[in-house]
Amino acid sequence: MTRMRHRQSSLVLYPLDAMHVIVLGAGAAGLAAARRLRDAGATVQVLEARHRIGGRIWTDETFAPFPVEYGAEFIHGEHAVTHALAAAASIETMPVDRYGRVRWSDGGVAHALDALPVARRDLITALFRAFDGLRDLPLDAPDRSLARYLRAGGFDDDALRVADVLLAQTCCASVETLSCADLARELRVDHAGKREYRLRSGCASLLSWYASPLDIRFGAVARVVRHTPAGVAVETDAGVFHADCCVVTIPVAVLQQGVPQFEPPLGAQKWQAIRVLRVEAATKLLYCFDEPVWDADLTFMAHTGLAARWWPAAHTTRDAAVIVAYATAMRARILDALDETAALAVGLRELQTLLGRDDLAQRCVAARRIAWSADPCACGGYAHVPPGAAAVRRALAAPEGSTLFFAGEATVYDSNPQTVHGAIESGWRAADEVLRTYSSSTKIFC
Repeated sequence: MTRMRHRQSSLVLYPLDAMHVIVLGAGAAGLAAARRLRDAGATVQVLEARHRIGGRIWTDETFAPFPVEYGAEFIHGEHAVTHALAAAASIETMPVDRYGRVRWSDGGVAHALDALPVARRDLITALFRAFDGLRDLPLDAPDRSLARYLRAGGFDDDALRVADVLLAQTCCASVETLSCADLARELRVDHAGKREYRLRSGCASLLSWYASPLDIRFGAVARVVRHTPAGVAVETDAGVFHADCCVVTIPVAVLQQGVPQFEPPLGAQKWQAIRVLRVEAATKLLYCFDEPVWDADLTFMAHTGLAARWWPAAHTTRDAAVIVAYATAMRARILDALDETAALAVGLRELQTLLGRDDLAQRCVAARRIAWSADPCACGGYAHVPPGAAAVRRALAAPEGSTLFFAGEATVYDSNPQTVHGAIESGWRAADEVLRTYSSSTKIFC
């Protein structure tokens, strides 16, 4: 059995420049925590299971002549902290208007809202208005699913099928499994705004800049985290690492699999939070054509098919000929159960209907499926809160003693979960908790 380093212990005021911290995970949250701690003077070792940084941010430079995002793609909000980091890195952001120019299909060609039948246009507008109305729910209102909330507002089953695509799919969930209390909390604390942007050089370019001064060990799958008030020892596939404390940013779906093992086990409240959070499949279907097969004004279209949500993936030019379908929850599970060729064929058939074309198979020059549920370092998309469990994000975020701290999008309770900027802010929050713990109190200095 691996043992922690033995040093004579004494109670002393802990100097930050003597502090050693391990950060588990080199996604947005882990890199943010590591940079905050390093910049404060701590020695930080980042341990990453993959052989790249980014986690569920994964930018590919080979699929097309411009960066294509296999994972997180957008900056959600004009005030998101991502903008300040992009400016510091001299990376250009580009506005994207998806929801303001949404197109919808009820089985044929997708049309802009003002070209839809009045009843359908009014329904979609009413659904967005009802969703925004969640912020006005009383704080002590009993929690319920988004579906129950909408039904109580007079929406029928047809409306719920539309809401599942436009409101729930983006949360990696269904309308039946989303907590209204958690959605209302997010709407109330939102400080990022509603507009969306892309990074011209891709999301990975920002993280590469941010991670440049950090010590990152790749291929270091954490198997066991041994923790006492004296420090931590993390057993990984790349060896054993010791530190005074550890920031855990491993996705909640991986923690649900019991990886890593914590000795002693995490507290009952922490484990309950991990167990209760829901993680669904999230899948992208990407298609590259010989030239754009859609009009230049297309930014977002949706329908109730399997490949439910579509947008062009252009970073550098409106002539970029790549389009992305995004599916989560039940839709993604169905697509993932097919082999890649069959799944891509399903998406291509649906795209032909949405665009009113019959030549896409001949025009498609490359296609790829990215199934995040098949990634053992992710095990799915973002976490969502089921009805009746609105307190679990804060419980997951809480430190365990003075040696284990937690970050990641699932821990975000004071910003927007399921976003890159929320993950970054959670990393900063966990780093600040470490710094307060070690700078304002005495600790066993080993």
